[in-house]
Amino acid sequence: MKKRLSAVVAAAVAATALVGANSASAATVFGSGCTANQITDGAIWVSTGHAPANTLPVTAPISGVITEWTVNTNIAVESEGKLVGEFPRVLQQRLLVLRAEGELFKVIGEAAGGPLNLKGSNTYKARVPVQAGDYLGIAGNPFTGWCETKEPGDTYAAATGGTPVGSVFRVERSSGLQVPITARVEPDADGDGYGDETQDQCPQSAAYQTACPVVTVSSLSLTHPKAVTVYISSSLSAPIGVTATVKLGKGKTATLTAPGQTVAPGTLGRFNLALNKPVLKTLEALTTQKALTMTVSASATNVTGSPSTATSMVKLRGQRKPTQAKKAHQPAKKKPKKHKHH
Repeated sequence: MKKRLSAVVAAAVAATALVGANSASAATVFGSGCTANQITDGAIWVSTGHAPANTLPVTAPISGVITEWTVNTNIAVESEGKLVGEFPRVLQQRLLVLRAEGELFKVIGEAAGGPLNLKGSNTYKARVPVQAGDYLGIAGNPFTGWCETKEPGDTYAAATGGTPVGSVFRVERSSGLQVPITARVEPDADGDGYGDETQDQCPQSAAYQTACPVVTVSSLSLTHPKAVTVYISSSLSAPIGVTATVKLGKGKTATLTAPGQTVAPGTLGRFNLALNKPVLKTLEALTTQKALTMTVSASATNVTGSPSTATSMVKLRGQRKPTQAKKAHQPAKKKPKKHKHH
């Protein structure tokens, strides 16, 4: 290990009492939560176990995405026995996500921190995929902060050198030290690399992180002697289904279905609803002055799984021509008799 810089503890070391995730939230916090009271030149620290007093999980309890992480620090550096003030805020720390591979650790992901306040809490936004069981590590440039707890249950692994993502390194293991990092991990149901609760407004689809789009459909129906043609437009490329219900009278109905197809925006989908025998038979019995009512529904499924439907009404005219009723025979009017004048 490289030489440690001498440091003065400005406050007692204590495990941070972090508030757990809201009961209505699937996100959770893991890590150490201690306050850094030491710094070391060029070191990499990984917490591997916690003393009983620290109730936070040491590894990621769920798979998902780390959406933010926090470094707690309270350090003042001394030179020749005198305090010389805090290190500049440009001395940043780096979050490492690590996966154990036997006695080795592999760097799965990382997130750079911003300006570092050496006396207080520093929280940074991130988007780092994580699997249940992954560890948190810390690396600094040029110095790395850590917590000296002297607790036997606070176990750690340490190494020196560069840690690019994908690299594998061997560690030294010991106890009495913790990493001053906690991380919030959120589920990632659609696997798009965005936390479902604070980063992804459409967790049902990996194609969208903004609000889930809603498919809107419009329809126009044209009637033919043995079919109804329905033209459909859609706001998004989506599979469309077309069905129809025809009232036949006396409580009877007929259902018609057209083969489904995907309709792209800016195009018209053509769907053919063939009239079945019950409908045709009923139309043949109706005169052209009467009609059946058909309700046509065109439906698309939104990204969220809910349907969007356009409904239209179509009149199916009867096909029997009306016959003219025969006029009843009326007797001819008798001419009034002319009376003879005598």
